[in-house]
Amino acid sequence: MSFWSPREMSGYQFEEEIIFDEEAKEKVRKPLGRLFVGKSPETTERLAEYIRERKPTMLIVVGDFSAKELGRIGIHADIYVVDGKVERKPSERFTDESAFRVFTKNPAGTISADAANALKEAIHSGKRTVVYVDGEEDLLTLPAIVLAPLGSMVVYGQPGVGVVAVDVTEDKKREICTILRSIKKE
Repeated sequence: MSFWSPREMSGYQFEEEIIFDEEAKEKVRKPLGRLFVGKSPETTERLAEYIRERKPTMLIVVGDFSAKELGRIGIHADIYVVDGKVERKPSERFTDESAFRVFTKNPAGTISADAANALKEAIHSGKRTVVYVDGEEDLLTLPAIVLAPLGSMVVYGQPGVGVVAVDVTEDKKREICTILRSIKKE
């Protein structure tokens, strides 16, 4: 199996929907990066300190709760991916008035080509962007990692446990690509 270079991964074009069955979901249930265990505001404060220390080239936040909590303490992401829900229950919609807005659809348990490519456009736009997802945003963490520039950080909630910060490295991109390829073949 040949590995893609980081440049090829960042330019990857999602051409078809990737559907996750229970076995596939199990592959991505474990934290993909550094896990901050606990509840907000303590975990948010520890995460914010980590973000400030790491100084990521791009910060991508997936999830309404994480987006709101980081914004509350003055940490603003370059890209937000939100669906108007917290743990599958409707919540107050996250907004960032200074951000460009993109709307896309992503059915539960999938990574739709439209949503992944909307995320890709947001990442490459150079503008602070909120990607509003009609459906479910959770699995969009995976293309966010693949598409983000090296040195970026992707943050997402780990339901019932805490929050995860993924440092985007060549190895992490390869790991996620391997997972996505294995799911597409199932």
